[in-house]
Amino acid sequence: MKKNFKRLISLLLIISMALSFVGCKGPEEVQKDVEVVEEGKYTPGTYTGVGKGINGDVTVLVTVDANTIVEVKVTEHSETAGISDAAINEVPGKIIEAQSFDVDGTSGATMTSNAIKEAVESALNQAMGIVAEENESDLAFTNPDVIIVGAGFSGINAAIEAADLGAKVMLFEQNGIIGGSINYAGGTLSGAGTQMQKDAGVEDNPDLFYEDIKRIGGEIFIPELTRKHVEMSAAAVDWMDSLGPDFGDRLPKQPATYESFGIPREHRVEKGTVYLETVKPLLEKHIEDGNVILLLETKVNDIIIENGAVTGVVAQSKDGKEIEYKAKSTILATGGYAHNEEWINRYNFANVLTSAPPHATGSGYDFAEKAGAVFSNMDYLPAYAGGVPVSETGFKQSVTAKTSKYPGVIWVNKDGNRMIDEIDSTPGPIQKTWATAPENIVYIVFDETVKQTNDPILTVSSKADEGWTRFEQEIQKGEVVFKADTIEELAELSGINAEALQETIEKYNGYVDLGEDKEFGRKSALQKLENGPYYAVKTVPYVLLTKGGPLMNDKAQILNKDKEPIPGLYQCGELIGGANIGGAASVGGLANTICVVWGKIAAQSATEYSLNK
Repeated sequence: MKKNFKRLISLLLIISMALSFVGCKGPEEVQKDVEVVEEGKYTPGTYTGVGKGINGDVTVLVTVDANTIVEVKVTEHSETAGISDAAINEVPGKIIEAQSFDVDGTSGATMTSNAIKEAVESALNQAMGIVAEENESDLAFTNPDVIIVGAGFSGINAAIEAADLGAKVMLFEQNGIIGGSINYAGGTLSGAGTQMQKDAGVEDNPDLFYEDIKRIGGEIFIPELTRKHVEMSAAAVDWMDSLGPDFGDRLPKQPATYESFGIPREHRVEKGTVYLETVKPLLEKHIEDGNVILLLETKVNDIIIENGAVTGVVAQSKDGKEIEYKAKSTILATGGYAHNEEWINRYNFANVLTSAPPHATGSGYDFAEKAGAVFSNMDYLPAYAGGVPVSETGFKQSVTAKTSKYPGVIWVNKDGNRMIDEIDSTPGPIQKTWATAPENIVYIVFDETVKQTNDPILTVSSKADEGWTRFEQEIQKGEVVFKADTIEELAELSGINAEALQETIEKYNGYVDLGEDKEFGRKSALQKLENGPYYAVKTVPYVLLTKGGPLMNDKAQILNKDKEPIPGLYQCGELIGGANIGGAASVGGLANTICVVWGKIAAQSATEYSLNK
């Protein structure tokens, strides 16, 4: 850990003062004065220090008396349980024993150890009246070969690969922790011809995987990219497997929620964070060895373009200071745009909510566009049905209405027309209903009988609306839930075409008498809407992941309108667009595997360009 320059100056001043006393006083007086200086090394008290861990800030309380470090206690951290425990338990004791922060860290938890030592150094500086300064010269290097924007799963994999290949890497992350969306993801990977498949006697190959993607997702994918992905998928899964995550019984499986493969090729760990914890030690080792600089809470605001080539970024630290960082290669690993309403409105939905994490702002799309990129499959964005746009949380999805086999209801658009079998339709057609409804607004309409005989229709922050409490509150607000004694009044309150809604309900009630829905084939849960008061819940789509991205080649180079590589610019992760690889479908294990396959490809291409240019 680097010594603070001001601390050194202060210590020299103390020594100088002590020596000056030697020239003026006798031996006993000198000894007495020197002892006074040493006893006053610290101002007694408890001080708070903060250091940078692999997952964010590590906060430490340090208690000192006049000359002694009395207690060191880690009070707050986001480090990984199990991996960081040894450092948190051992390093404070080492510091007290040595009476210095300059102690050996704990093997296997280097980043956490360094964070504790950094925090203690800060606290001791405060106790000695020294103001610490951080500046660019504290970095291991300032001239990286490769810049990576975003320390999600793909960005981390890219950083590890580039450093393995000999590049000096600067990795920027706008959040205080690493991992991005993998912190919220499921634990699936998919590959064709993996070692786990071979061990289980499952015969598979990239050609079969390619044909499955074609069958499941249609042909909107980019063949060159899909072919590259399936060819590299087994190596990606095998690499992760070699690092030791727990794949349980190690048997390849069919997707649990998506359409089945022709051959079992999904490989599962408990959750996505397992993969993050698996690769963290590799990243930490490169940071410790000075090959990678990780800058947390540092937002990239812009890219630098010189003579048509991307040559670096403009980054902003949490104190607001903007600094230019130059490199021959820049990899965008910024994730999707599902938390950017402007981009969704531009390409997808007029009215929409998001359940994506706040960091999915689409900044990489802005940077790519500025550099001259064109986009592919941006119009394809699967969205969940039934988001309720309550005013308290705005664009952020917090309330949903049940859309899966909820009996007795009909779904109508603003024109008052039904669109689908509301009970037995599969998720794909249901998603399409919300995607194609005028202004993407769908109303769920039902009567008092449905309300009295069913569980509450709303879910609030993933919890059931106990006793219809939130439902009644929304009725009083009159923004998204409406109640009226007549159909005509309900239509007027909610903004539905009144004449059409009346006709739709009369027609539907007639189908109930027949026992069959002649319009959409619905046969389940047919129940007349005739017992007022009547209710309507306004809903819109809500999104989690985006599926389109900047056009690229199979070297992960972002292309311009002439389909030529933009010099110095690469991409990986969700930004590349899952539809460009998997077509118009959700393919089991695709999203996580993209982060491994294309993180490595982007790193290989960017490193080659930077080191050999």
